Amino acid sequence: MGVPMSGIESINNDQNTESVNNLPDHYFADNLERAIAEGWIEPYYMPIVRASNGRVCHEEALARWVDPERGILLPDTFIPSLEATRQVYLLDLHILESVLNKIKKQKKAGLYVVPISINLSRTDFEVCDIVEEVSRRVDAADIKRDRIIIELTENVLGENFEYLKEQIERFQREGFKVWIDDFGSGYSSLNILQEITFDHIKLDMRFMRRFDLNRSKIIITELVRMGMALDTKIVAEGVETAEQVEFLKEIGCNEMQGYYYCTPLSIDDLLKRYESGKQIGFENPEETEYYDAIGTINLYDMSVIIREDNESKSLRRYFDMLPIAVYEVDDLGFTVVRCNQAYLRFEQQFFTAIEPGHKFMYVDFDSAQGSVYARNVRQCIESGNKIFFDEVLDGGYRMHAVVTKIAENHVTGKNACAAVVLDIVEASKDFSLDFGQVARALSADYLYLYYVNMKTEEFTAYTNSVDGLQVTSKSKNFFDEARKDAHNVIYSEDLERFLDSFTREKITDSLETHKTFSVSYRLNRPDGPVYVSMKAVRMGDDSEHVVFGVNSIDAQMRFQKEYEKVKEEGIAYSRMMSLIGGFIALYLVDPDTGRFVEYSSDSEYQKLELSKSGEDFFEESRQNSKKVIYSEDRDLFNAMFTREKVIREMEKNGNFEMIYRLLVNDTPQYVSLKAALLDESDGKKLIVGVRYYT
Repeated sequence: MGVPMSGIESINNDQNTESVNNLPDHYFADNLERAIAEGWIEPYYMPIVRASNGRVCHEEALARWVDPERGILLPDTFIPSLEATRQVYLLDLHILESVLNKIKKQKKAGLYVVPISINLSRTDFEVCDIVEEVSRRVDAADIKRDRIIIELTENVLGENFEYLKEQIERFQREGFKVWIDDFGSGYSSLNILQEITFDHIKLDMRFMRRFDLNRSKIIITELVRMGMALDTKIVAEGVETAEQVEFLKEIGCNEMQGYYYCTPLSIDDLLKRYESGKQIGFENPEETEYYDAIGTINLYDMSVIIREDNESKSLRRYFDMLPIAVYEVDDLGFTVVRCNQAYLRFEQQFFTAIEPGHKFMYVDFDSAQGSVYARNVRQCIESGNKIFFDEVLDGGYRMHAVVTKIAENHVTGKNACAAVVLDIVEASKDFSLDFGQVARALSADYLYLYYVNMKTEEFTAYTNSVDGLQVTSKSKNFFDEARKDAHNVIYSEDLERFLDSFTREKITDSLETHKTFSVSYRLNRPDGPVYVSMKAVRMGDDSEHVVFGVNSIDAQMRFQKEYEKVKEEGIAYSRMMSLIGGFIALYLVDPDTGRFVEYSSDSEYQKLELSKSGEDFFEESRQNSKKVIYSEDRDLFNAMFTREKVIREMEKNGNFEMIYRLLVNDTPQYVSLKAALLDESDGKKLIVGVRYYT
């Protein structure tokens, strides 16, 4: 087909309906060549807008037959006739040529050029080698192939599926993006996605027409989430209201098309709108990746808080969420550019200076010097690290939160980060060790975290994922629930020992006597049992709240000989095990004298030919920076990596970590240097590890 038979494209043109109905069936087939030659057929351009920047990120070319006697005719009046006579490929290739000319004209006018989609029919593939025809014309126009998108409706793939799959893959190998249009309009949608990888999925506009139904909102949310999981972008068609736009933005659907933004325009009308300043504006292609990263975070997806059983099927439960916001950060402060409803409620309750419903507040770093929140946002951007922290709020509450960097705009120099409010609890007067400190210490290496009230046994469960620390449930009866689960997940040979040690009484005694509790055991996994370690610590002097962490120690078991060597030296064996996993080099340093010895390193690290031992670890590291650290990071490394600064940071925050680029095989690779200070019977020891940063 020349264009999709969507709702927009099947609107009746009342003034021309009678004249079109009076046309003979063969009118369009007989006059196609004349219509092309005399310019009766031209594309109108329907913009697709990226919600995160409000700019046009793609366009769709829609064919119009501008008849000298009957006026503008929409596709559903002439496409069926051209398909029946197998001439539609002539129209589609003419539309392509017009699009290429439009791109040239747009470049000449000094406007950004975004990719434009053309719609192809099934008969295009049957009548000619459409892949070759499109490739040849694009190359002849000296236009990059990624500026042209091939758009196919779902019903195009209904027949000769294997052949069409092969042609789609040919287009993709030739450098063209291929989109599927009207997704969800047929019965085979999901089956198609199992067989073919599309670059974009355009949702059938009937989902937007039924937007007032809660079921439709849930389906749209899951389709967007599915697209993210498949690494495929989602476009919502038929967007007509501000309410629809806001909902789609919150669930991470970052590209939208519909009358809310604009109607289809001819190239002349489009350029006139630019001259008059009325046009939406094209996005800068160099900023596409940045704004895509900002817009495709699903602000409902961090967690679904488990409620009572009688609410489990309600829409309210489905969209119950943690407060999440996306900030854009520059040198002076940060702006809230996206947030969900839970974050708005959070703002209105705890930040009374912000007007209700106002999303785009600006926080100035200079005027917010005392704010833990602002300080951690700035530190997150500067370090590139995920940061867990807590802050006391008005009304005697303490907020637990995490902030992580998600993208950098290389054009403007701005950065973006996402913030999640994990929990809000009543602040304890004697809360000397906060949740942020514990989370920072545990989150990088722990698979599961549990925040438990030892008095009531109420708890919050977290899992660690690529998106950060994520709430999975809130419930009661922690010890009963854990012991029940143990029968299903713990390796049979370790079950009895675990159950014997994992009681509230024994854990409480251990915490009071040793300040910690730990137990190691094996979990059942499809590939065999896996060693894990559970560790529990109190939240400072708060006697009620305890954090339990479970981490994998399988990797450490493979380095048993190294551990034994270190153990003989009198270093804390269990502490060492929690640090070593994944490190490419490991050092033991005397924090007072700087004397050091290397205890392990991988083959790539050994090629750097650094000293295995010496008298001043910090000074030698700075001297070695000239040959092993990337030039742009060298000054920062030398300024930060001094004995005084490392010790001071560890005394303040419990550990020290910095990111820089190491020259591995003369190629700069990001690494993380992490240090921990151990208080052993024979004095303090400093463990320093280096590992690749991902």
